[in-house]
Amino acid sequence: MNIEIVLTPTTGPIDESLHGFVRGLPPGECVTVRAQLRDSRDALWRSHVTLSAGRDGVATMDADALMASLVLNPNDPRRPFDTSSALPLVVEFTAEYAGRVVAASEAERLFVADDVLTMCVRERGLSGVFYQPASIEPKPAVIVFGGSSGALAWSSQVAALLARRGFAALALAYFGVDELPAQLVEIPLEYCVGAYEWLIAQPGIRPDALGVVGISRGAELALTLGSRLPYVRSVVAYCPSSVAWSGLYGDRPADRPAWTTSGRPIAFSSLMTPALSAVRDRVFRESPMPLTPLFDAALDGPLPADVFIPVEQTSGPILLVSGDDDRMWPASRMARQIMDRIAAHEHPFTSRHLHYPNAGHLMRPPGVPTSILDGKFAFGGTPHVQAAANRAAWLETVAFLRESLGLSPLLAAATTAGSSACR
Repeated sequence: MNIEIVLTPTTGPIDESLHGFVRGLPPGECVTVRAQLRDSRDALWRSHVTLSAGRDGVATMDADALMASLVLNPNDPRRPFDTSSALPLVVEFTAEYAGRVVAASEAERLFVADDVLTMCVRERGLSGVFYQPASIEPKPAVIVFGGSSGALAWSSQVAALLARRGFAALALAYFGVDELPAQLVEIPLEYCVGAYEWLIAQPGIRPDALGVVGISRGAELALTLGSRLPYVRSVVAYCPSSVAWSGLYGDRPADRPAWTTSGRPIAFSSLMTPALSAVRDRVFRESPMPLTPLFDAALDGPLPADVFIPVEQTSGPILLVSGDDDRMWPASRMARQIMDRIAAHEHPFTSRHLHYPNAGHLMRPPGVPTSILDGKFAFGGTPHVQAAANRAAWLETVAFLRESLGLSPLLAAATTAGSSACR
């Protein structure tokens, strides 16, 4: 028998589906396909599935499902899949038949495509990575913010993938790296304004087509910037907040502002008030910790009007993405508050809220493992639902940004080659 694993594409973007099958099997026979990869922390992730061959000797596998179901070795600390690296994921596949390995193949899943230029940004006090299509066509640009993990977690992966889709995208750290604040406390909005000034100064950037994308605390920042900067014409907020919350010391709330402007705090709702002490003590005793009850208690308030983000002042449409089972904070509840506020103020743009039942806080780029959805914190969601939500939300995000920022069809289909490295 000449048994082989066929993967399409063997090298390709992680946000496009991976297809695969095993051929050359005896009709009706079973084969076990195993997948494994090493992550950026050198931890090994594995999954497997048993398939039956058809009359033609071919067993079709759902390679995306195998990727999504990759799990850590049981002896390793339990944690979700790492989002801090935009390096390729190399996935090894083997086929076992009649008790032995009969075929092997591998797929390389890319965040940074070959036709994307990469530049480390370490000037004007900024810390980030700039990704853009190699095309000289004038292009829309977005800044991408990660959440409370800090540095470039999530943002570098998303920015790289957006660049492949035709956007110039700056993954921007705002704390936790280089000379930036060590904690998510008193982050000056002027830092982000400086990032937009840097972005606009880059060749080929359309200053009339600027957007912002963020997740969790980065979504809070994105919505705040959208409400204050008239040149931001499009906002995408994953796991959003309707409120400016207190800052963080590590993974604990601080009774200090997360954001400042002109040296003054932006009004915020503190999670350290005495009224929240009972629920605060309860959630921090649980393992993994579900923080949603703490935020829900704060939202039950009443809260001062000035802590709510004035999203109605945004100079463009807003896309909100949430999971109804978010256990990190009540993203769907806060997204509904945002939509209600937009409607009440008759915001003149078409905004949308995508909410996914049984999905949680870990809204990732499609194609990464979703088998582990908690660690120190409870994030919510169920693995297969989260994988589907991640893929659906990503496609909606790309379509929304293309429409709201006027991406030209030429850029959307560009395949001009060229790349450079940033480590």
